[in-house]
Amino acid sequence: MTSWRDHLSETNRCLYCHEVFSGEVNWTWALGLSEEKLLCPACEGKLEEIKETGCDMCGRPVEQEGHEFVDSTVKRSASFVSKPQFLCRDCSRWGEEDRWKNHSLKHRALYSYNDFLQEVMATFKYRGDAEIATLFSGKLKKLAKSAGRIDVVTVIPLADDRLWERGFNQAELLAGAFRVRHLLVRTVSTEKQSKRDRRGRMAALEGAFRMSEEGERLELSGKRVLIVDDIYTTGSTLRSAASVMYEAGAVEVLAVTVARATGKLKK
Repeated sequence: MTSWRDHLSETNRCLYCHEVFSGEVNWTWALGLSEEKLLCPACEGKLEEIKETGCDMCGRPVEQEGHEFVDSTVKRSASFVSKPQFLCRDCSRWGEEDRWKNHSLKHRALYSYNDFLQEVMATFKYRGDAEIATLFSGKLKKLAKSAGRIDVVTVIPLADDRLWERGFNQAELLAGAFRVRHLLVRTVSTEKQSKRDRRGRMAALEGAFRMSEEGERLELSGKRVLIVDDIYTTGSTLRSAASVMYEAGAVEVLAVTVARATGKLKK
């Protein structure tokens, strides 16, 4: 025998695979207190949410293989922490370099960059499906709340030729839930960073950003700045951008991204 609850459902179309699916309608949905389901259960299940971080600075997931830095006796979470204690080898190396040791960057991501998310982001960035940004914008804002006070939010800019080619800046769309200030200008156009190793990324990003006219008008002294971007791979792009804002007087720079690269992916 079916109950009245069985007849209460909302019909949605998955934003990625476009299959129709149904979700239960309840009081939280009716009052607008629950998030709208934009992905079908099958697609949602392929996303690997980062629930525990092993590095307090960059947010490297606990599950990442080949890193023994995680203290298994300490309960971890995906939130920002005010005083980082446990650092992965990469963040320890960043801290040893003169250029970066005074330019710390706390970062958190929503998901591990697995094969499925790689396909989703390719559809978003390279095939022009800009609506996919709505899957993540609200979640990024929720993640950023764990950082505490944020004074200014900005995004990683694209070079003019890349912006013309793509038609939009994916980071700006992902930051749709924030009030964004355009603090940076990209001064050089680089090839896709995914093709480079850590050393190559650092060399390519030397002097890659400067403050924009809007950024120069905005007083950053003593401000906590949040950068929104799509993918964290080695952190070179975000650190290069953060260093410009530190030089402009920011007291702390943090970042949130949709994805955190954790290993080998499909070519």
